[in-house]
Amino acid sequence: MLEIINRGYVYRAAPISQEVEMYLRQCFGADRKIYNLHVAHLYDYLEKNNYQIGDKLPSLKKMGMPTVSVFKKQSVSEDNVAYLYLVDAFASNEAKQHFNKAITAFNKIAYKKQYKKSALKRQKTLGIKPTFRDLKGMPKFHSRKGSKSSYTTFNQNGNIYMKDDILYLPSAQKSSVKVVGLKLNTHRSLPQDSKIKNVTVTMNTKGQFDVSICVEFPLEIASIGTPARILGLDYSQSHFFVDNEGKKANYPHYYRKMKERLAKEQRILSRRKKGSKRWEKQRLVVSRLQLKVASQRKDWLHKKAYALAKRYDMIVVENLDLRAIGQNKKYAKNQQDNGFGDFRLYLKYKLAQRGKYFIKAPKDFASTQLCSTCGHKNTVLKGNVNIREWDCPSCGNQHDRDINAAFNLKQYGENYSKKEILPQTVVV
Repeated sequence: MLEIINRGYVYRAAPISQEVEMYLRQCFGADRKIYNLHVAHLYDYLEKNNYQIGDKLPSLKKMGMPTVSVFKKQSVSEDNVAYLYLVDAFASNEAKQHFNKAITAFNKIAYKKQYKKSALKRQKTLGIKPTFRDLKGMPKFHSRKGSKSSYTTFNQNGNIYMKDDILYLPSAQKSSVKVVGLKLNTHRSLPQDSKIKNVTVTMNTKGQFDVSICVEFPLEIASIGTPARILGLDYSQSHFFVDNEGKKANYPHYYRKMKERLAKEQRILSRRKKGSKRWEKQRLVVSRLQLKVASQRKDWLHKKAYALAKRYDMIVVENLDLRAIGQNKKYAKNQQDNGFGDFRLYLKYKLAQRGKYFIKAPKDFASTQLCSTCGHKNTVLKGNVNIREWDCPSCGNQHDRDINAAFNLKQYGENYSKKEILPQTVVV
């Protein structure tokens, strides 16, 4: 079956001139500026209208949010120049979309009335009462000193194109830079007959540029029908995951391996005078180590997901709330180091492009508590992670906690296949 696929391809890039690099930095600044103006207007509205903790945020129309063009006209330099008109218009327009998404995300959790841990600690030590600004998920100002800067631009009438490994992007009419080009390190080519939809340019803390090209292309995807090889994966803090065959992923904890060296370099950085040449040089050393850990993790996750997607027809995982796990001080470091959330995303699209199935068991499916032999539910296991092995009170079988949970997930996949996939295959 021929399907239209949208996929992103990331390349390391370098601006073709100093003027282009300056223009890209201006686009990053415009994106940040427009977003911060929206946040400032939101805070003023909430303060004037006595916002109550737990209420949802109003829509842009209700709070009287000015349009992007109004913000552009208000942003004038000392030389009376409307500098936001000197960059790509999409850099400003996308900031508004990101702000709208931030409001939508906050409204989903507004009822929880949860404050950030830093705000609660400040209240405990200094007696400063938290405000609505300290709520989890509340849109906040973007700092110039953030971990990375980015902006997205869209292809209109072919104004984004590639030629001789150089990616050309649209420029603003009032900008002095008329040709915006980035030399790409094309370690792989784009799919045949692909059409560029949008491009996101990102600059990391080392000042290196990456380009994410979203392309649309036709792909022939043959469905495998009823899956024959089904795998259940149970999340594990120590081993990343354990499958129903008893195999462990044995994730190499890259951050923990780099922890001592990173701590040493960060101590050196803390003793440097901020803003000096020696401080900047040491900051790049720390940044290089952090990027290395992130790159190692991403590479391992992609390779592991590719190997599993190639071998199995269906993979079933738990629908875990990884954000909640990250709030637990005992599990947060491991959970944030292994990147299990990204791993699930990689698995999903790698299986989909092969016509295979990626299934998330619902949250009410107690894979850990159920006996994989007789189906008895042992509620003693709920919330008690210290029990690694247990005997079923009903049938007497001994179980390893993780392997049993993975086997239950596999059985869930088999039942799902019989109820949802097999009837469709028979009809076809």
